[in-house]
Amino acid sequence: MRKKKVERWDQFVDVIEQIKKVASEIRPADFVPFRIHVDQSDQSLRKLEELTKELQSLQKEKSDRLKQVMEHLNTLHSLCEVLGVDFKQTVNEVHPSLGEADESKNLSNCTIESPASATSRLRELKVQRMQKLQDLASSMLELWNLMDTPLEEQQMFQNVTCNIAASEHEITEPNTLSIDFLSYVESEVLRLEQLKASKMKDLVIKKKTELEEHRRRAHLFGEEGYAAEFRDEAIEAVG
Repeated sequence: MRKKKVERWDQFVDVIEQIKKVASEIRPADFVPFRIHVDQSDQSLRKLEELTKELQSLQKEKSDRLKQVMEHLNTLHSLCEVLGVDFKQTVNEVHPSLGEADESKNLSNCTIESPASATSRLRELKVQRMQKLQDLASSMLELWNLMDTPLEEQQMFQNVTCNIAASEHEITEPNTLSIDFLSYVESEVLRLEQLKASKMKDLVIKKKTELEEHRRRAHLFGEEGYAAEFRDEAIEAVG
């Protein structure tokens, strides 16, 4: 009989410890260990079942919270990849406990809200960079068309122009919106603009040269015409 009592009490202690552990993870601010108290005189199966149900309820809440956190982290990871941002560093900045390998994470409301807030912030950044990339792609296409850029050269930037009309959720390739890649595209657009300016300058010089040549020829023709007219008049006068 005494052995059964000891075993029953061990069961109580095990369930209570689990309740304390889970409660401290999901509601650390509200959790006060001494509130979970069981009278040693009440070791009935009914009481054990009550505690077990409480534990199961807390475990379900923990599972739901963990699912929310993982969903936010997965979205955060995708955003970091596209933006070329360090995911681990971002997670540590959001909430240090999220980067821990231990399953006993802090799953408080604050922990859930932190990655959600970071996700929202990075999504806004993604939209800003996407708009910049699309503006650069538009400029690139315009310059290509203006200068009859060969297709071989255009294909080198196919990964830029293919996103010219993409929506935010369609841009998923890693580093597509990283600072380095945007700088690379920006430098190419600048090169094309400089090339355009150079060609325009050459065209202006060519046109100016042609105009000067045309004027020179017109001037020579004018002088020759006047001389012929004077000669004809002189012949007529002599005759």
